[in-house]
Amino acid sequence: MPARNQPARRIVRKITAITASALIWIQPAAAAPNATESCSTPSSLTPLMDLLNSLTELAYIAGIGIGTVGFMIAAVMIMMPGEDWTRRGKKTFKNVFIGVILLLSAHMIVGYLTSELGTAVCT
Repeated sequence: MPARNQPARRIVRKITAITASALIWIQPAAAAPNATESCSTPSSLTPLMDLLNSLTELAYIAGIGIGTVGFMIAAVMIMMPGEDWTRRGKKTFKNVFIGVILLLSAHMIVGYLTSELGTAVCT
C-alpha cells in the first residue's frame, strides 16, 4: 500500500468512528404523552425562546457572510504562486468549511432543543 493513501484511510476511519458513535448515542425524540393536549411554552420562558430564535437567525446570516469572505480568501491564497500559499489556502478552506457547517447548523440544533424544551415544560 503506498504511503500517500495512509492519511486518506485515517480520515475515513475517523469519520466512520464519529458516525458510529453518533448513531449509538443519539436517541430518537420521545413522543408527546397525549397528542390531544395543547402544549405551549409558559409565558415566563417566551423571552428566552425569542432570544434563542433571534440569535440563531443572526448566526445564520453571519455564517453566510463570513463563509463567503473566508472562501474568497482561501481561493486567493490557493491561486498565489508558491507551495506555502497553496498549503495555507487549503488549510484556510478546511477551517472555513468547518466553521460554516457549525454556524449554519446552529438553527437546526437550537430548533431541536427549543422544541424539546417546549414539550418538557408544559403545564
